[in-house]
Amino acid sequence: MDQFRGSGVTAFRFVDDLLLGAKRVIATMMEAFTTERVGEWAKWDATGRINVKGYFILGFPTETEDEIHQTVRLVRDLWAIAGSQPGTFRASAFEYRPYPGTPDWARLMNTGRYTADQLLNYTAVDLTSSGEEAAMRERDEFNFSVNIQLSEASVDHVRRTLIALSREQYERKVSA
Repeated sequence: MDQFRGSGVTAFRFVDDLLLGAKRVIATMMEAFTTERVGEWAKWDATGRINVKGYFILGFPTETEDEIHQTVRLVRDLWAIAGSQPGTFRASAFEYRPYPGTPDWARLMNTGRYTADQLLNYTAVDLTSSGEEAAMRERDEFNFSVNIQLSEASVDHVRRTLIALSREQYERKVSA
């Protein structure tokens, strides 16, 4: 962190920290991450005047509505931690989609319930109300989906939650 500050870095994206969310989902995706550790990192970065962006995946296979709510609570906790510090924390959330060659792809294919064509059927999803909503137009996430309910939560629930988080992030940005 001191090296970042000394070099003039004011923003940092944790590309390796792509997988954040509910504890069970994190454990399945990457055991190194815990909500406690992520909170420590956010505070450490924000106190160092580093602007951090976290990526949050919703709709992970078998993820429950409660686990999605845990992820939302984590985002809000991170906003609160960073809110009292010189640096900032920005949340970026998107809908889960499987990619060939990943462990998730293999798990999904091994169930026999899906074909490769189904899992590769990435289609654009318009969360912007046809471009009318500024909070959604400023999203920098790729709004694509395979339009298959992979989580226990419905696709509609996942998308409503994405929209709510995006609106909150937008409001935080414009009111800062």
